[in-house]
Amino acid sequence: MTDERPGVRKVRILLIEDNAADVELLRRALTSAQLDCDLIVLEDGAEALSFLSRLETNAGASAPDLAVLDLNLPKNDGVEVLQAMRATGAFSQVPVAIVTSSGSPRERARVEQYGIGRYIIKPPDFDEFLRIGFMLKELLVETGLAGA
Repeated sequence: MTDERPGVRKVRILLIEDNAADVELLRRALTSAQLDCDLIVLEDGAEALSFLSRLETNAGASAPDLAVLDLNLPKNDGVEVLQAMRATGAFSQVPVAIVTSSGSPRERARVEQYGIGRYIIKPPDFDEFLRIGFMLKELLVETGLAGA
């Protein structure tokens, strides 16, 4: 469902995920939730840190509306990326949803100190995975970035 009203822009979502199958599942989940968005996909922690650095140094660049972050990333882990996000002025208030295979309470406590919007454990079931799109849409609605 595309919003055709003048002056209304698509929501921009940054997805940092190294598993191509999970990227595709997330695309389907967003479509299932009828969340019309521009999806920016980064495949590892180093790429994410580079993106944040470019965002910080480019005065005309704007942060995405939402970041979806896997914790288990190659090169630099998700916690390091999350710390960098919160230290980047343009990104410090962007809602972040953690979507990870880690159900560790310790891991969750470690990231919650950075003000995340959601902590979602990747479900093994396809239909359950599709519900992630609705959870992300709900987070965007709560922050005033998307209509219901």
